Amino acid sequence: MCVNNMTNTTDSEFVKTFQYVVHIPTFALGLVINSAALWILCFRVKNWTESTIYMTNLIFSDLLLLFSLPFKMHAHQKSEEWHLGPRFCEFVESLYFVNTYGTILLIMLISLDRYIAIRYPILSRTLRSPKKAAIACTVLWLCVWSASIPNYLQTSSPNANHQCFRGFSEFWDHGAIPLTMLALFAIAASAVIFCSVRIIRTLRRVVEEREGINMSTSMKIISSNLVTFLLCFTPYHVAMLLYFLARKCYMPVDYQAPLRVFLQISQCLATTNCCLDAMYYYLIIKEFWKSKHRMIQ
Repeated sequence: MCVNNMTNTTDSEFVKTFQYVVHIPTFALGLVINSAALWILCFRVKNWTESTIYMTNLIFSDLLLLFSLPFKMHAHQKSEEWHLGPRFCEFVESLYFVNTYGTILLIMLISLDRYIAIRYPILSRTLRSPKKAAIACTVLWLCVWSASIPNYLQTSSPNANHQCFRGFSEFWDHGAIPLTMLALFAIAASAVIFCSVRIIRTLRRVVEEREGINMSTSMKIISSNLVTFLLCFTPYHVAMLLYFLARKCYMPVDYQAPLRVFLQISQCLATTNCCLDAMYYYLIIKEFWKSKHRMIQ
């Protein structure tokens, strides 16, 4: 008979140390990079395009995720009761998970927007506009934040010690939420890969057909966005899938403990996306300044 091997919910010392090593530099560097990018967009960029609207939303998502990291580290370093209150715990848990998937879906929207602009330039005049980009982002945030409502509705025993970022037994046992998260990532990853590959092929063909056209910056933007997305989020979702299968007893019970460690490590690495997005910010802002300089000339 298969039994969930979850009697010990404390994290290993290796995982605790790994969180410090990854989260502290991610928090410090990500805060500086995202704040600087947000300042440039708010005070130096006057023309709001679809790209700058999506990028601003991505920056806010990264900043909110970064805000949750110190509390996540605090929760995992303390094996005793969480002393900052259950409601605040629910809030920072929601910040962490909502903005993780907010980021994933925003990157998907950026890829789709760029794909339409490059592959279908005439149709894009109808489908794309700053107003429509703002509406798309608003709908996205309403959907992902609505998904966090069950986290606030769950009840616990009044005599139980409340632990934050722990005790997700119901999350795994019910299965609907992790399967939804996996499905969202699969859809987003498929869209990002498809759009990125088609865009790069289109840009290369344009370069071959029209000599003197430099598309290197655009191709760097697409490539960096794709590589960052896959490196940060694929291991986390592979770990989630394997751990879910182990919890559902499709794997030997002995696999649960190492897969839990793999899940926690890949979860830490996924947060580095907050810093790696800087490549995208840098290239977009650089392209904006170049186009502005050409207009002045």
